[in-house]
Amino acid sequence: LPYAAGGAVDVLARQLGSKLSKTWGQPVVAENRPGANGLIATQALMKAQPDGYTLMLHLTGMIQNPLLLKGATYDPLKDVTPVVQLGTQGMALAVPGKSTIRSLDQLVADAKTKAGGPSFGSIGIGQTGHIWSELLLSERNLKGTHVAYKGASPMLIDMLNDGIDWAFLGPLDAVTRSADQSVRVLAVTGPARIKQLDAPTMRELGFPGFELTGWYGVFAPPNMPKDLLSKIERDVKDALTDPEMQKVLDTNVITRTGLGSEDFGKAMRNDQPRWQALVNKFNIKPE
Repeated sequence: LPYAAGGAVDVLARQLGSKLSKTWGQPVVAENRPGANGLIATQALMKAQPDGYTLMLHLTGMIQNPLLLKGATYDPLKDVTPVVQLGTQGMALAVPGKSTIRSLDQLVADAKTKAGGPSFGSIGIGQTGHIWSELLLSERNLKGTHVAYKGASPMLIDMLNDGIDWAFLGPLDAVTRSADQSVRVLAVTGPARIKQLDAPTMRELGFPGFELTGWYGVFAPPNMPKDLLSKIERDVKDALTDPEMQKVLDTNVITRTGLGSEDFGKAMRNDQPRWQALVNKFNIKPE
């Protein structure tokens, strides 16, 4: 696992591991190797033997990291093996709950009147929330100030104390915070609405280009034998249909897809140049 214990990746992986353990008749151990937005775990996976004993559950950072991190010199389309895409996840454009802004049109109108432009937060330069905010500004020829945080929690705290005007939030934070009315969700990214949120998509509101979603996927080392890959793919897809797995997905606001290895690989090949184009558009440099 490329992140610390306790997050959605950790919870999802441990539940999946429990199901696979029963299928395979042996323990499936969840090992957390956090660091560099998943790069440390990815490098470990690439060095592992393609014998089926080492797998990784990762996010869209698998294809974004080479665009954003100087140390990420791998090719995500060649140096790892996609097994199953578990699900996808959009983001939510939110303002503080006490804000007078109640629509995306109002947000844009308010931004035009602010001296120096609005301020918006993200969890790091080049992260998806940063890219979406830059795209929103560019769509309406607006200027703004990006404030990067070391995580969603400090960003939310600052937002609730009027430190920033808006942010694109992960959907679980958006669902939790909109329920207690500490934030107001104006729109969501992705091709479809998020069932747990009462908000239109960016496209519905006249802002195309926000259809890309993040995803959760299982990966294996490179050069996996086809028969072994097929067995692991089949078993992961079977585990994904379990009601307890669906409950974990719903709790973490993840839309199940269950794409197999070939289709998951196609999705990665389709997504990578689109993320690359956005990174280039806003002149985001690797750090």
